[in-house]
Amino acid sequence: MEIVCLHGMGRTRYSMAQLARHLRREGHRVHLFGYQRRASLADAARRLAAFLAGRGLAGGGEHLGFVGHSAGGVLLRYLAAELPQFQAGRSVAMGSPIAGSVIAAHYARHWAMRVACGPILQSLHPDEVGRLPPPPCLLGAIAGTTESALLPASALLRPVARGRASDSTVLVEETRSEGLTDWIAVPVTHTFLPSSRLVHSLVSHYLAHGSFVR
Repeated sequence: MEIVCLHGMGRTRYSMAQLARHLRREGHRVHLFGYQRRASLADAARRLAAFLAGRGLAGGGEHLGFVGHSAGGVLLRYLAAELPQFQAGRSVAMGSPIAGSVIAAHYARHWAMRVACGPILQSLHPDEVGRLPPPPCLLGAIAGTTESALLPASALLRPVARGRASDSTVLVEETRSEGLTDWIAVPVTHTFLPSSRLVHSLVSHYLAHGSFVR
């Protein structure tokens, strides 16, 4: 398959490099897509559409899939709005708040956080995401369940979602959405989902079979 990797908020395409190497060893042709870390996801979707066209992938199809981390998974919904006729094959979202983020909903009201994060914060607000079509692909989702006080976002999450399971950045419940073809939880923190060997094996199995190995 042709696989396009989509990084998360505040990261770069190189955060997906370990996963990309694994997928290439599996025989996939992998493309690392990067977008401005503070830009809105609508802007990133326009850039992604151009990125696909430049590589002859604008037609979509079963041979094309995506692997998105965090906001990268949500980006697929913005891509569906940008390209209404576009459809791709098996794809995976890792630690992605597919229906929007409680952190974004709470902190988008704070001027300092809007300045610090840029327009991407509003792009993850549940009200914004809720207006979008579903991802344009067969999508499986992986949720992290390990919490760590060492991750900066954990300090933002605790006051607004105390006692609710998370990967220290995204709530486990936020990774679920109607239309998913499979879902699995793993004991990994948010930051390390793209580099986890366990996650790599799950992504490979889903791309090959449409389900996560149990």
